[in-house]
Amino acid sequence: MVWRVRRTLDFFTSGVTFLSPARASIRMPADKAPKLSYGVCDDPLTGLAGVPALAALARILGLPWLLQKYVHIKVRRRGSSAARNLLSLIFALCTGGGHLNAVDALATDEAACEGAGLQDAVPDSRRLGEYLARFSAKALDGLQACVRAVSAQVVPPIAAACGKELGYVPVFIDGTGIEVQGKQFEGAAVGYNGERQYWLHSVFVGRAWVSARLNAGGTDVKGDFAEQLAADVDPLDLGPHPVWARADAAYYCEAFVKECTDRGWDYSVSVTDPRKKAPVLRIVEEMALDPMYLEPLDAQGVERAVTVTYRPGTWDEEQVYVVIRRDRDGEQELLQPAYTVILVSRDDLRVGELVRRHRAKQGQENAFKGPLTELGLHHPPCQSYAANQAFYGCGQIAQLLLLMLQYQVLPERAREHGLGPLIRHFVCSVGRLQKRGRGRKLLFGKCNHRLRWLLRARRIEPG
Repeated sequence: MVWRVRRTLDFFTSGVTFLSPARASIRMPADKAPKLSYGVCDDPLTGLAGVPALAALARILGLPWLLQKYVHIKVRRRGSSAARNLLSLIFALCTGGGHLNAVDALATDEAACEGAGLQDAVPDSRRLGEYLARFSAKALDGLQACVRAVSAQVVPPIAAACGKELGYVPVFIDGTGIEVQGKQFEGAAVGYNGERQYWLHSVFVGRAWVSARLNAGGTDVKGDFAEQLAADVDPLDLGPHPVWARADAAYYCEAFVKECTDRGWDYSVSVTDPRKKAPVLRIVEEMALDPMYLEPLDAQGVERAVTVTYRPGTWDEEQVYVVIRRDRDGEQELLQPAYTVILVSRDDLRVGELVRRHRAKQGQENAFKGPLTELGLHHPPCQSYAANQAFYGCGQIAQLLLLMLQYQVLPERAREHGLGPLIRHFVCSVGRLQKRGRGRKLLFGKCNHRLRWLLRARRIEPG
């Protein structure tokens, strides 16, 4: 049967014109899809069936009480409380909506709001923006206290899992520019890359985002990492396993080395600046080692490595460096060997193990991308600097809530996934809220891809 489309479709496809397949001499198969009509229903359905489970976890953590205790902002008597406003934003961010209007989408899902205990309490995005703009320095400190209290309960199982799997607890310290569009953002300034931005300094324990400081633009790329470690990491129970701190080239400085040494942490830092790499590479050249005597890092011998010692000119002590030589890029022979230099704290481990531990930071870098991309936190939503700081504090709590779900509720295999699959297959799942007198029952649709994950929500029992 040859179709000749002579008009545009109405309603959903208004304005879209289809070309006639006959012009392309294509014979279309018979259409087996049923003819559909469209309407609405009154059933209490939800596309955010995982939000009530997150709300139950928040109650287990005492999050509503913490927000009410530590965050004090004057609101109208008939307005929502601090806990309701911030919980609405936190749950909206857990759905992957990185904008204030994500709370508008949450508010329209009446079944999810009722299951989470937020019925008639979710503010609209405009009022929420006004609320965040009233954050003072004291209120921001209170929000940070809430983050620390949540971290103290979420991090120990994550640290224990890392220690069991790796033999050490990885700590990753990094900073990244947060882009802003327009010149109305308070506190934004031109960074080293020539763009207007804020600067977000963070610390991760495993995949847990335990520390975040949204600093004004134009600040030091290293930030005050010592203050963040003292305030946000030291109170945490990291268990009996040793700690291995990893950082990028921005943290190649004596202050960072001394900070880790004083804490008894092992560390590894990338050295990418050609000027700082040059003295180490000269030592390797003076050794005149045959490349075949370097320890191979792979079965094909594409990469080989050796350790050397060197004391930078202004440093007090000699340091250990791993130098990796690569002669091929895939199947292509390089005209000149390429070198990678890594500062490490130990020389009693095999070179391959030192390289493996440092390169494992890529996993934590991906964990950093999780909040920024999968939670949509790459762009601040408010003009007020304090409001944006509060926004990122709520994003930090949202990430910790999702990790608590992943490590303490779902099966161990769920830990192999990032935040994206967790949001798609748990938080944004399909369900129906069934009402029986004063009781409520959330029924998950069998069409959900991770139905076994969802059934684990029955194990959550808030006190």
